[in-house]
Amino acid sequence: MIEWISRAWMKVRVSVHKSLNRTLYKQGVIVYGIPKLVHRDKITIGKNSTINENVYLYGRGGIVIEDGVSLSYNVSLISSGYRTSDWMENKKHKHHESDPIKIERDCWIGANTTVLKGITIAEGSIVGAGSVVTKNLTEPNALYAGNPARYIKSLKP
Repeated sequence: MIEWISRAWMKVRVSVHKSLNRTLYKQGVIVYGIPKLVHRDKITIGKNSTINENVYLYGRGGIVIEDGVSLSYNVSLISSGYRTSDWMENKKHKHHESDPIKIERDCWIGANTTVLKGITIAEGSIVGAGSVVTKNLTEPNALYAGNPARYIKSLKP
């Protein structure tokens, strides 16, 4: 009984969240749970995408999620971070640099994955659970996994 009430309450909260953010969520976007959205004005989510529970989108540098993308549980997309090119000076000042993240159509980002600033993930790619994406994933329709994420194999038949 308590579990049923909890699920019903979550559905109400998600409905309210989606209606308050209707400009962000395009046609057919499915949301399970309420994602944490920072700098939401710089975040774009395409049609027919799925966002699972505990997703964190830090859009300071911009985030583009194209159509048909699935973000699994606890995915973090972080488009800004400390500038490290002059770290000896910057460790005092904590200046940030921001670069956009782009996830192309029909990608699946596995649970507990972190995608860092300036990354593009190629169309139709799968990023395995627990991966940390630090470089562009350029091969379309491919499986990537690991820390840092690396090419595993092609998904083409």
